[in-house]
Amino acid sequence: MIKTLIQLMIVAGMMASAGAQAIVIDGDLSDWGIQKDIGKAGWTPTANNGIIPNSNIQTSVEDWDRSTKNGYLDPGYGGQAYDAEALYALIEGNTLFIALATGHNPATANSPNNNNFGAGDFAIDFGKNGSYELGINIKPYWDTFGVAGGVYKNVTWELGLWNDNATSGYLKSEHPTSMSNGTQIGAVDSLFISSAKTGYGEWSTDKHYFYEMSINISLLEAAGWDGDPFNIHWTQNCANDSIIVDPPSGVPEPGTLALIPLGLLGLVVLRRRNATSAA
Repeated sequence: MIKTLIQLMIVAGMMASAGAQAIVIDGDLSDWGIQKDIGKAGWTPTANNGIIPNSNIQTSVEDWDRSTKNGYLDPGYGGQAYDAEALYALIEGNTLFIALATGHNPATANSPNNNNFGAGDFAIDFGKNGSYELGINIKPYWDTFGVAGGVYKNVTWELGLWNDNATSGYLKSEHPTSMSNGTQIGAVDSLFISSAKTGYGEWSTDKHYFYEMSINISLLEAAGWDGDPFNIHWTQNCANDSIIVDPPSGVPEPGTLALIPLGLLGLVVLRRRNATSAA
């Protein structure tokens, strides 16, 4: 009976280890289960070349519909060049992973007089009440505030072009764009912004840009997060097209990390039993 239990512990640890798929912050979203050359369905995490995405990945997909007249996105226009297409979030252990797919070029100048609007920062709203207590600074070349990858609390947010009820239920305050002030409490562990990639989404020739980052949960707690549900939000400085994803509330038990020690413990116990028997 004891031997059977030990064997089960080993198998559980091995299965957990084999099923784990670590996220690498490199601008390649294949480890999230994102696929090329299968159209709009490719934005939904699915098994990809042997990679099985973590089932806890939270997903929001809002790929622009080209049948919409004149590139309307909601609440603004811009078509592919201002499309916020997909946003992903995953909490593993003490780390929050975030990935964004967008048609908006991160190198776009912020020049409203020329009808150009740069990339915004990532905003996190604890409690999902529209307050956006934490910001993650992308720091485009034109940005004068903060440092790249900086994590800030007590944030002052700039807002987009559109007033309340620009579309039904739209509140300008719920779509922050870039930080203009705040208190830095740390930095992301990793941040990567890709160059242009093609082959994704409904139109394979469209250019897409991927943002990836990882941030320690302790920084969310330092900004006041108490485990309640929260939103992650991103848009451009015009807020022509915003996207939001809702990670699960609380910090889930990292199943893989919890099971691997069981497997290791089983190996240790079994080895000791074998050594005792041999003696």
